Amino acid sequence: MPVRIKNLLASQSFTLALVGAVVVAILLPDLGVKGGPLRAELTTKIAVFLTFLLQGLSLPTRQIAASAAKFKIHFYCQVANFVIAPLLMLGYLPLVGMFLIPDIHPGFLYLAALPTTISSAIVMTSSSGGDGSTALFSTTLSNILGIFITPTLCAFLLATGPSQGGSLGELIGKLSLLVLLPIVVGQLLRPFVREWVNRSKKLFKRLSNGFIVFIVYAAFCQSVKNGIWLQIGAPAVLATLVVTLVFLLLFSSVVWFGSKLITSRRPERIAAFFCGSQKTLATGVPMASVIFANQSGSMAAVSIGLIILPLMCYHPLQLILAGLLSPRFTKWAEEA
Repeated sequence: MPVRIKNLLASQSFTLALVGAVVVAILLPDLGVKGGPLRAELTTKIAVFLTFLLQGLSLPTRQIAASAAKFKIHFYCQVANFVIAPLLMLGYLPLVGMFLIPDIHPGFLYLAALPTTISSAIVMTSSSGGDGSTALFSTTLSNILGIFITPTLCAFLLATGPSQGGSLGELIGKLSLLVLLPIVVGQLLRPFVREWVNRSKKLFKRLSNGFIVFIVYAAFCQSVKNGIWLQIGAPAVLATLVVTLVFLLLFSSVVWFGSKLITSRRPERIAAFFCGSQKTLATGVPMASVIFANQSGSMAAVSIGLIILPLMCYHPLQLILAGLLSPRFTKWAEEA
């Protein structure tokens, strides 16, 4: 079986696990609510920390440093993640807002403010004939910058912030403790455990996915308990899926044609496409549990489950699109 197909199937198994977490949350919401037996208010924070610790241990430091010199490509990918996507969403959402319930709108703005994926963008770039080293640096940089840029964008786009009058600086501080600190700790520990980490890649991936599934479960438990999903119904979820698909195709097209202005090298354009157009579920779900915890004001009534719903739709759709484009990109790169 080709590597790209195996990777795509593995990614979709993760998607099925996320769907399973939602189903379990519907059936057994009391376990994962705040104050429930699983103590989600504490265990989700632990899961966030451990997710990024594993990520820090897994990132190949030397390879990242070696691919840092391609400034134009890296700059373009960050602009695509944090400028083009939010601006495009701000223009797109008013056009399709009539098809969505109002409480879903913040989730689309949050989706647009997120950094790119790391693992899937690197895998799809490499398996499609693209520049894998460029993808490695750009995706890592995007996720580090996202710790600061994503909550800042959310503050402007959604008027979010910690409850009880907290500042944006305090929110970034919390994210730094739960996201940046474990990445740094993982990188510091990596030289001492590199061989073990390299042997344990599959284990790390399963653990990381397991932590994300748990965070999704806890988020949906709270929203189920609050009766939110009974209020919105299946048609609203289907509309979210369709609107997300259209945005993915629109955004991906903009990123692809825009990459031609930055470079004419086909492997670099392929890297720019995957790094610029994908959005991270692995970082987005944990960050949402921090950014939108205990919100006040207009965001108080919006569940984290609703916030991450567009992202959960975007994730499998971007993988399906990548799987469809990968053979074409491979052939295109080989013809150069």
